Amino acid sequence: MRANLQSMLKGLLVIPLLFLTSCTDIKEVQNLNYVTAIGVDFKDDEYIGYIQLISFNSQGTNGSSGEPSVWVSETKGKTFDEALSQAYNTSQERLLWAHVNTILVSETALEEGFHHIFDVLTRYYELRLTTWIFGTKAPIKEVFSTTSFFNQSALATIMHRPMGTFEQSSTIRPIKLQEFVRELYEPALTTYLPSIHINENHWVHNRKPDPKLEIDGAFFLKNKEFKGFYTLEVLKGLRWIAPEMERAAIQVMDNKGEPDFNIVFEKNKVDIKPLEGVGSPRFDVKVSLEGVIANRDANKIVNLKEMESNLREEIQKEMKDLYKPGIQNDTDFFRLEHILYRYKNELWKSILDDGEFILSENLLEEIDLNVKVIHSGALKNRTINMEDID
Repeated sequence: MRANLQSMLKGLLVIPLLFLTSCTDIKEVQNLNYVTAIGVDFKDDEYIGYIQLISFNSQGTNGSSGEPSVWVSETKGKTFDEALSQAYNTSQERLLWAHVNTILVSETALEEGFHHIFDVLTRYYELRLTTWIFGTKAPIKEVFSTTSFFNQSALATIMHRPMGTFEQSSTIRPIKLQEFVRELYEPALTTYLPSIHINENHWVHNRKPDPKLEIDGAFFLKNKEFKGFYTLEVLKGLRWIAPEMERAAIQVMDNKGEPDFNIVFEKNKVDIKPLEGVGSPRFDVKVSLEGVIANRDANKIVNLKEMESNLREEIQKEMKDLYKPGIQNDTDFFRLEHILYRYKNELWKSILDDGEFILSENLLEEIDLNVKVIHSGALKNRTINMEDID
């Protein structure tokens, strides 16, 4: 009797379970559309929105035979928000924005005003401010479609992982969206975005051209105003005054203009301050560098003092060559106005009362360069302080 009663109770407990609904709204990971990058262009009074999707089914790894697959949408609207929203109509599945890793902005969109774009990026809760941000002159659709080596997806390019390249060659520092916006809205500060370009000449794959992404310069902005694009050649001197510099090499010539030695610097210290006790703004620039002699082409220069002189001359030339186009195009590469705003605010305000801060040649009083070289040749492991050599 008791056994029959227990069986009946168990049956009564099981019956309600048969009517419970299952979790039918759960999506398989491979069936969701993960947006990995967002692009924005501006043309003919319309915003053009781009999104990049990466296929996780075909994403290959080293030694795999799978080909990476990238999908790029292109939609238009009177506003950036409207342009991006058009992609929902053909997305087939729900678009997930929480994995966006990069924002790419065209030159024309920067000229139109980044604050219009930033307003959209901050209103949707899935998007984060920790994404990388770049500018570009190249077609965004082609940039988003450029993949990396060894059948890896576009996630393995410098657009998504810029620090690996920067740690080996520090000319234009990568920047996160939150850092860029903070600098963009900081009074009197000139900031810049790295520029992404497609290089079609450096690499071939199985004897066929294999385009790869590269940094080809930077876009400069100040107080929301677009100041222009500058190539890497123009910006060579920027690495010496950028505190973020991790590794920078320079080829030094002899007195005849022939290559003599190559030095790689891995440490720098930058101190730019306005001079005290002067009525008009003047600035001292002090830069300390520490590196190693990576290569000597012909051992033409054997005197360390001559080596020091040529090294100083070459680096100072790059810094002065950076300052000159800044004067011509009103672009404050050295961020002198912001330094004046921070350290001598009353003087900065008085200048603005009379008009505006104007870059001129006499603003830079002196460029003081201190170099420490750890010799890697015959004097291996010996530290040489250039300024102490007779």
